[in-house]
Amino acid sequence: MREEVNGENVEVSREAIAALAAQAACKVDGVIGCQQKTVDSITSRVKREFVHQGVKLEKEDDSYRLSIYLRVRYGVNIPILAQEVRAKVKEDVEGLTQEEVKEVEIVIEDIESTAAS
Repeated sequence: MREEVNGENVEVSREAIAALAAQAACKVDGVIGCQQKTVDSITSRVKREFVHQGVKLEKEDDSYRLSIYLRVRYGVNIPILAQEVRAKVKEDVEGLTQEEVKEVEIVIEDIESTAAS
C-alpha cells in the first residue's frame, strides 16, 4: 500500500499488514496463535502465495482478502470465535492502514487442549 501524507510517500508492506492481522486475531479470547501447517506453508510457496505469520494475503483491485490460520483453545465456540476474529481483524487493519479488507477467511489449523498433564 502506498499513500501520500503531507507530501511524503508512505508505504505499508504486505508483511506489516499480515502482522497487524495476526496481532488482531490473537487479541480475541480463545485464540492461542496464528500459524499455518508446514505442508500448507510449503504448498503456498510453490503456488507463490504470500503467507506471513499465519496470514495469507491477496490483493484484489483496491482491497485485501485475508485468510487467517488459527490455533484455538479447546472448548471455544468456533463459529462465534470466527465471527469475532473477522470483525477484529477487519477493524484493526482498516483502521490502521486505511485499506479496505474485502474478506477475512478463518481456517482452524489446530485445537489445543489446556488440560494439565
